[in-house]
Order: sequence, then structure tokens, then C-alpha cells
Amino acid sequence: MRDYLKRLAVPILAYLVITLVLPAANGAASRDEFAHHAMWVVLGCALVVATIAVFGTLAELSLAGVRRLTNNRTSSRVPPRGQP
Repeated sequence: MRDYLKRLAVPILAYLVITLVLPAANGAASRDEFAHHAMWVVLGCALVVATIAVFGTLAELSLAGVRRLTNNRTSSRVPPRGQP
């Protein structure tokens, strides 16, 4: 799961810089609407990260279950008890 989040770090940070830092540096932080905009940007990013983390975890768990099932199968048959 951590690989998914590591891959998201650069795009999310770039998005935050473009949508929050640059407008704030140009004086938009003094406007009332900027706080509202910043709240939605941060909540949107958190929602995207949480969604990808949940689906990534579910995918890893299902793949681990499939691997466990395939590793328990053997190619040779075990004879019933009492037979050589």
C-alpha cells in the first residue's frame, strides 16, 4: 500500500503548490474566498489519498488471499490413510 501513496506524493504536492501556494504568493490569501478554496482543495486531496489507500489495501489483501490459495495446492495427490 505504501507504494501507492509514495507514487501520489509528487502529483499531490505539485497540485497543492499550484492551487494554494502560488495564489497565496500573488496576494489571494487576503481574500475571504481563498480560505474556502483552500479548504476544498485540502479535503479533495485527502479524499483522493484515502480512496486510493483503501482500494490499494483491498487489492493487496485479495491478492494475498489468492496467493495463499495457490500456494497450498500440490501437484501430487496424497493417498488416503491406510494406503501406501
